[in-house]
Amino acid sequence: MKPVLRIAAFALPLLASTLALAQLPGRHPHYIHALSDLRAAQWQIDHRRPEDGEMREDELVASDEVAAAIHSTGSAAAADEKDLGWNPPPDAPPAYDGRLHAAIDLLRAARADLAQPEDDPAARNQQKLAILRVDAAIHAAGRAVGDARRVQDSRE
Repeated sequence: MKPVLRIAAFALPLLASTLALAQLPGRHPHYIHALSDLRAAQWQIDHRRPEDGEMREDELVASDEVAAAIHSTGSAAAADEKDLGWNPPPDAPPAYDGRLHAAIDLLRAARADLAQPEDDPAARNQQKLAILRVDAAIHAAGRAVGDARRVQDSRE
């Protein structure tokens, strides 16, 4: 076999495997992980049990902030050319101290994902906006936990 053919026979599988890896999610898929956590947090906030009563203002604010964070994170992921169709499971296992506590845990995990260094200038503004929205959602969910405790204490 000629040396050129030997090199080509060796290089072709190497090139094919490199191209296959290029189709995987990017070097830092933190936006996609954050989206999974944000969606799970949104579900925890919005899905109430009948005995929880009606949704209070702080829960509505938290839900709206999570929705805005999902939008900003999706925009940042698109600017960073991440595969928005990839949906990994949420990072944080929801410990059951209640749905709002689980939502706060998920929001904190999303914030940690979003706070990763971003090297794409096109995604930085959306990243910063998403972090601000997540912080606002954490704050509102914390207030909602306090509201729920006050309501529970008044019933006893």
